[in-house]
Amino acid sequence: MAKPTSWATLSALVTTGSACSYCGAREDLVAHHKLPRRLGGPDALENLEPVCRSCHPAVEQVAAAEAELVWERPERTEPDARARRPARLPRPY
Repeated sequence: MAKPTSWATLSALVTTGSACSYCGAREDLVAHHKLPRRLGGPDALENLEPVCRSCHPAVEQVAAAEAELVWERPERTEPDARARRPARLPRPY
């Protein structure tokens, strides 16, 4: 089994020699999760992109909003009345 890559290593792989994916800045970069971790996004290179610290708060809000739209829970519907349990169980004989 492969040894997990540390966050510091992943972050360096994403940001070293890169530019912000949004404004093009080349300084003060962080690794941004395209699908936020709090919504199940993995610490994987495919889910990371370089973003400068100035853009990161706005980018994070957009990513979270988009992810929540994709992962929105279906509306809860009431079960069919016929499928409900009877109020009293029949007497065993």
